[in-house]
Amino acid sequence: MSNRIRSFADLIAPVTEEEFFANYHDRKFLHIRAQDAEKFADVMSWDILTDMLNMTSIWSPTSLGVFLDTKAIPAEQYCREAIDRNGQPSLQPDAEKVKTWLRQGASLVANDIDTLWPGTAAAANALEQRFGGKSQSNLYCSWNQHQAFDTHFDTHEVFALHIGGEKVWRLYEGRLEQPIAIEAFKGLDQKYHDEHRGEVLAEVTLRPGDLLYIPRGQYHDALASSDAAMHLTFGLTHIIGFDAMNMLFELAMADPLFRANIPLPEAGPAARRLWLNGMADRLHEIAKSDVMAENLEFLRDSFRYYRGGFDLPSDGLEESVGERFSVVVKSLEVVDNNGQFALLSAKGEVPIPPELADPIAWIIARGDFSPTELAAQFPSLQDGVCDKLVDNLVSMKAIAPSAVVA
Repeated sequence: MSNRIRSFADLIAPVTEEEFFANYHDRKFLHIRAQDAEKFADVMSWDILTDMLNMTSIWSPTSLGVFLDTKAIPAEQYCREAIDRNGQPSLQPDAEKVKTWLRQGASLVANDIDTLWPGTAAAANALEQRFGGKSQSNLYCSWNQHQAFDTHFDTHEVFALHIGGEKVWRLYEGRLEQPIAIEAFKGLDQKYHDEHRGEVLAEVTLRPGDLLYIPRGQYHDALASSDAAMHLTFGLTHIIGFDAMNMLFELAMADPLFRANIPLPEAGPAARRLWLNGMADRLHEIAKSDVMAENLEFLRDSFRYYRGGFDLPSDGLEESVGERFSVVVKSLEVVDNNGQFALLSAKGEVPIPPELADPIAWIIARGDFSPTELAAQFPSLQDGVCDKLVDNLVSMKAIAPSAVVA
């Protein structure tokens, strides 16, 4: 455990954060050669992977795929019928069938493994904490000079951590501008990729402890150059303008102006232009409002994946009494305007995200509560969201520490 990854700086060492963000981030690829082949030993290893794969009931054809020469092997050819942990019929990978494919040079792809091992979770958390994005990890094993995937680009940034063996990566000149995970980009066929990837920009060989950073949209492929090679990719997805537009849409729908009918036909084009201009002006006001800025900060603080949270046996011990809060605005009410939620008081209303409607209503009904009680009542809220909600309500002077109220 001496090589535990605790921060983004640990991941990219000996390259510094200043150098990375000045010269590489969202600009060009970066190959960081390892000074220590055991650098990522705590993140993943052959032994750790073997233990994971032997947890038979957690795997499905969705979470564990088999590929041979860029083609996916049908699930029925490497899985068996089983009963899942919910007591439902399912397909589960069969070890003997999978090994038969591996001996033929097939690649193994384990998806969404960043919650299955503390070291992998730590690396994903380090990326999220530094970038304020969502980080998800897949694992790839390749054998005998076979390739799992054709040349492609990703709609997220890629941090590839090499664990075992050797793998040759080809980076191409072609790069799409800011692609996102929608059909317009995900649906492009291989012919398009082959025509737009351009010439080979660089060819790098990854060895244990190496890291390869690839900006989103840049074409690449990889080929195992040893008998067995393994690497992890951490895909990093950021908040984008489209997310802000969705927030703006939700706020706009709380305003009657955007729910009003278009002027009748006889009103003419000038009236319709005024109608559009009025909405444009109001949309501009909402986009620059404090509420929009606060909602964006809330999204920014909660934009991550939930991992872990247990610490036994101490979690089962009685917790000491922490800070409590009381509702100080007695007229507070959560209202639902056709699916658009708002916090209503005598002074007006403030739009709120749908996922916070029930927690806020619970706070109002309770009148007095602790953040621990709030988190226990709504365990689906991601880590840190409850504290942020309490902070926002305090800043709005809707609640206050109970000692202050007393």
